[in-house]
Amino acid sequence: MDVTIDAVGAGPVAQNAVADNLSPKQREAVQAALRVGYYDIPREASSQDVAQALDCATATASEHLRKAESRILSMLFAETDAR
Repeated sequence: MDVTIDAVGAGPVAQNAVADNLSPKQREAVQAALRVGYYDIPREASSQDVAQALDCATATASEHLRKAESRILSMLFAETDAR
């Protein structure tokens, strides 16, 4: 039997691991932001557009996005104090 090890160590964060660590509202906000072009370069949509897609206040949509982004980035860079 031959065994080949291609890599050892931390790799990319699996999509499910990230999605499972977001609240339903955070996940919905990120999906809406992607759908309306909030993360496009150049940006095609504003946080107001995300809020409209979510049928909520702009401040609420922005808060969901900031919390989701914070959690995702903390996971990627192994911060232990993810919110």
